[in-house]
Amino acid sequence: MAPTRYIIASAVAAEQLVQVGPLIAGAWARPDDNLGREIRGQFLLDTGAYGAMIDLEAAELLNLPLCGTRELHGIHGYGRLQEYRAQLFLRAQDDAGRAATFAPVVDCVGVPALRQRNHKHGVDLIGILGRLFLQQGRLEIDAVKGTVTLTLQVSGRGQSDGV
Repeated sequence: MAPTRYIIASAVAAEQLVQVGPLIAGAWARPDDNLGREIRGQFLLDTGAYGAMIDLEAAELLNLPLCGTRELHGIHGYGRLQEYRAQLFLRAQDDAGRAATFAPVVDCVGVPALRQRNHKHGVDLIGILGRLFLQQGRLEIDAVKGTVTLTLQVSGRGQSDGV
């Protein structure tokens, strides 16, 4: 099957770019949920993070399948967090400009109070997408115009290698 290109574009206020970083809208759901239950919000595109992260409360509300634990490290030191399997939904456009949805299944760690701690910045942050996700495409941040554009080249139905 020929690769598909997804273009995800977002307008971001200059203050949010400074306070939080590049954001795109999307949703989390259970990979096996046919009832359409999802949690919508914003995702931070973080070149300083390796993998994907989900707000722990969102993971618990969706009753996501647990995959074990993963050890992480960052500026605050080391820790071990629960790892979940979730389906990510990002609204996009294809090469012809038609509406499309990029919907890979990803493994992500649950971060306590991720959503709650970012409300003070006026964002509804439900997840972080790191380098493992971003390696599939090109990220453009135009701080002057207040736009974030992520172009992904993937094979299949939004199921990409490396996610």
